[in-house]
Amino acid sequence: MSTSTGSKPRLLRRRPGLRIRRHRATNAHVSALYPFHSGTGLGPRGVYIGEDVSAGGSAWCYDPFQLYTDGVITSPNILVLGMVGSGKSSAVKTLLYRSIGLLGSPGGRPRWCAILDPKGEYGPLADVLGLTRVRLSPGGPTRLNPLDAGPHIADRDELRTRRTQMVAALAASVLHRELSPLEEAALGWVMETISEATDAAPTLTDVVDLLVTPTSGMCERAQVDTPRHLARDVMDLRYGIGKLLDGQLRGMFDGPSTVHLDWSGRGVVIDLSAVHQDTAALTAVMIAATGWLQSLLAAPESAGVPRRVQVLEEIWALLGSERVAKYYQSCQKLARSYGVANISVAHRIADLRAQSDDGTSAAKVSMGILADTQTQILFRQSSDQIPEATQMLGLTSHEAQLLPKLARGRSLWRVGDHVAVVQHRIGSAEWSICDTDQRLNL
Repeated sequence: MSTSTGSKPRLLRRRPGLRIRRHRATNAHVSALYPFHSGTGLGPRGVYIGEDVSAGGSAWCYDPFQLYTDGVITSPNILVLGMVGSGKSSAVKTLLYRSIGLLGSPGGRPRWCAILDPKGEYGPLADVLGLTRVRLSPGGPTRLNPLDAGPHIADRDELRTRRTQMVAALAASVLHRELSPLEEAALGWVMETISEATDAAPTLTDVVDLLVTPTSGMCERAQVDTPRHLARDVMDLRYGIGKLLDGQLRGMFDGPSTVHLDWSGRGVVIDLSAVHQDTAALTAVMIAATGWLQSLLAAPESAGVPRRVQVLEEIWALLGSERVAKYYQSCQKLARSYGVANISVAHRIADLRAQSDDGTSAAKVSMGILADTQTQILFRQSSDQIPEATQMLGLTSHEAQLLPKLARGRSLWRVGDHVAVVQHRIGSAEWSICDTDQRLNL
């Protein structure tokens, strides 16, 4: 290029630099260059949760069953952690409201949920979805039999094993120690005897009666001369289980169930708020109630069985000892084999091993439970939880540093290999089921 100023033309030089062709790429490649500005999330199939703020505000949808079917995750289990006031409870309730109410609507595959509610805050959700409400209280009119076989025909050996594990965990929690080898064996003999005696569901009263008056076959196995000797040797076990029959928890689990569920409905909420303030009682009641729930959920996933969700609040109460933690772990694995998505809820990351020392067997079982949880939804945590986040949950340093900075309703989602910061959204029709502070505003 030249100009006409002056007698001689002068060339205008271009600014030195490198010229390259314009490049086009897919979102999958561009997101590697700008990881916090582009992303496809988990896809559109599932219920809408909110916006993925780490990917420019794109929609974040989620459904554990669909992701499991698609191979994105290998387990439908979910862990939800968050401080009081962080939005944790609202997220769980709206996820249930949308999943059970929308994905379980007529014309689609039905969905069914079972909720263990230690604080009694799922009542509004139960009313909206039409869930059966069961309130347990000492001396109250409602009773559950944790040894129920459930509505589905189960293998007899599997049923006996499930019952034995539940009663052993129950006894260990009440006695605050592990069972002795003789107590363990005697409990197995009792469960074998009462399971073969009748087709009707045995009760905890039947268990105690056999520990008081053992059979001759039990005495022979124990290599003792008389039933009195064996009864004396397992006296602590008998008294431990007996606390649920005639102690402070009487009337809740001491006979046949008085609850009759509508199996064509959407599920059940078990309100345990009457014992929420008593830690020892809450653990025992949660074990027994969980045992009863397992009988409801123990059915292989098929065309005639709805997809089921089990919600366990305050899971720290089930991680206090190795025996109880192993029972909780077995329930998780059993539910998984039956196609049940477990949602475990707690406040702090440290709650997952708050009642067990580092390095103990109970803590190791807790780590195994976390390893089997493919979806982690982490709301705000205090700064002192950062070391726990990196050690127990395997968060990167950047992810762990985000936790204390999360605003209300914002959470870090880790779903398989996907990580996102999601702003949860609550619909206008959902505020009535999410407002846990309403009693403070009266």
